Amino acid sequence: MQLGFVIDHSRCIGCHACTVACKSENDVPLGSFRTWVKYTERGEFPTVERSFAVLRCNQCSEPPCVTICPVGSLDKRPDGIVDIDPQTCIGCKSCMHGCPYDALHLHAEKGIAQKCHFCAHRVEIGLAPACAVVCPTEAIVPGDFDAPQGPLARMAGEHELSVRKPEALTGPNVRYLEAAPAGLDPNQAVASGGYLWAVGPTGSHLAAGDFEALEAAQARARTTYDVPRSEAWGSKITGYLFAKSVAAGIFPAAALATGAVPGPLANAAALAFLSLTGLLLVADLKRPERFWRILVHPNWDSWLARGSFLIMVYGALLTGWLVAELLGWEPDGALASAGGLATCVAAGATAAYTGWLFGQARGRVLWMKRGLWLDLLAQAAVAGSALLLLVQPALESDPAAVERLEGLLELGLLAHLFALMVEGRLAPKGRETEYARASRLVSHGPYAHRYWLGGIAVGCALPLALIALGLPLPAAACALVGLWISEDLFVRAGQALPIS
Repeated sequence: MQLGFVIDHSRCIGCHACTVACKSENDVPLGSFRTWVKYTERGEFPTVERSFAVLRCNQCSEPPCVTICPVGSLDKRPDGIVDIDPQTCIGCKSCMHGCPYDALHLHAEKGIAQKCHFCAHRVEIGLAPACAVVCPTEAIVPGDFDAPQGPLARMAGEHELSVRKPEALTGPNVRYLEAAPAGLDPNQAVASGGYLWAVGPTGSHLAAGDFEALEAAQARARTTYDVPRSEAWGSKITGYLFAKSVAAGIFPAAALATGAVPGPLANAAALAFLSLTGLLLVADLKRPERFWRILVHPNWDSWLARGSFLIMVYGALLTGWLVAELLGWEPDGALASAGGLATCVAAGATAAYTGWLFGQARGRVLWMKRGLWLDLLAQAAVAGSALLLLVQPALESDPAAVERLEGLLELGLLAHLFALMVEGRLAPKGRETEYARASRLVSHGPYAHRYWLGGIAVGCALPLALIALGLPLPAAACALVGLWISEDLFVRAGQALPIS
C-alpha cells in the first residue's frame, strides 16, 4: 500500500484553500506550511502566463528524511505515509536538509520538525485529507498508488504524470497532471523581482535570486509567490565544523611532529575542542534536553548518530592518554604504537564523517559534493598543525618538530586549495544542473568575495607564501582565519537557493 496524491493542475485555480484547510486541520503555526501554492510566471507584458504548483511532502518510497534522522523520529508507515513522532524529535533540523522538496518546517514553540502526514488521523477513521475535501475544483486526488483499480492507478494509466526532482531518487508519491515545469523544478525559475501579496526573499536568498536573474542566459520563469524560508543551520554549525577540525587535527599533527604519542597539553587541547564540538551540536538542537536519545535510541543509518559515537570514541581515547599521564604510566613499544594509531584513526574518522552526513542532505546539493570527506581531512590537518604552530614558541618546541608541522600545514593547505579550486566539478551524480547553480553562487555570485579573498587568498595562498618566507606564525594565523571563512561560506551558500 502506498498512499499519495495526484494533483490535477488543469483544474487548480490557485485559491489556497488547501493551504488554509491544512493549517486549520493540523494547527500549523503562523509562517509555517505543510502544503502551499507556488506561483510562477513566464513571458513579458502583455503576454504573461501565470502557473500554479501545489507543493507538499511527497511521502517518498525512499525517504531521505527517515535515513538522516539520528533518533528515528521519522518513519514510513505500512500505508506509505511518512510521519514524525513528536515525542522523540530532538529538533536537530537534519531532516529539513535531507528533504529535496523543502517539505519540513520547525515548530517554533514546540521545537520539533513537522510536515504533511496525509492527515493520518483522518485516514485512520476513513476520511480523506482535509486539503482534498476542501478543494473546490477537486484538483487534489488522494488514494493508493498500489491499488490497481483505484483512481490514482487509473489517472496514471490515462495521463502522463510528472513528479518533482526524480533525479533525487526518492520515489516521490505526489504526481502532477499538466503542471508547469517551472513550478515543479526550481532550476527553471528565478526568485527575483518581488512577490505578489507577500514579502519576497530577503538576505542571502534575495542576493542569490538577483544574481541568478542577471546570470540567466535565456529567459527563465519568475517565482512570484512562495512561502518564506530561512537558514536552518547557521553559526553554531560553522563553529562545530571549525572546532571539530581543530580537535581532529591536533593529535595526529602532534604525533607526526614528535614521532611519539603527544603529551598532555596536546591531548588536553584536542579534548577541549572536541568537547566544544559536542556542546555546539547540542546547543543547536531545538530540544537539547532530548539529546540523550541519540545515545540510547540511535538510528544507525544516520551519519549524525554514527558521528556522535565517533566523537565519543575519540574523546574516550584522548581521556585515556590524559589519565595515563596523570597516573605516571607511560606505555611504550607496540602498545604505544597501537594506541597512537587507534587514536589517529579515530581522529580521522571524526574529521571525515561530516562529509558522509552532508551526503545524506539530499536537499542541499552543494553539501553533497563528491570527496568532501577528503577535504575535511585536509582541513583537520590545516587546523591542527596551525594551532600547534601558534603555541609552539611558548612550549619551546624542537626545531625539527616545528619543521614537520610546517610541512603538514603546507600539505594540508595545498590539498584544501585544490578542493576549493575544483569544487565546481564535484557534482553528485544526477544532480549536475542544480549543483552548478549553487557552485556558481560561490565562485561568481554573492559569496565570491568571501570565496576568493577569504577562503583562497587569506586562507590558502597567503599562508603558503608566508611559509615560503619563513614566517610560520602569521601563516598559521591566516590559515585558521581562512578556514573559518571557508567553512562558514560552505554552510550558508548551501542553503541560499530555493529547493522547491
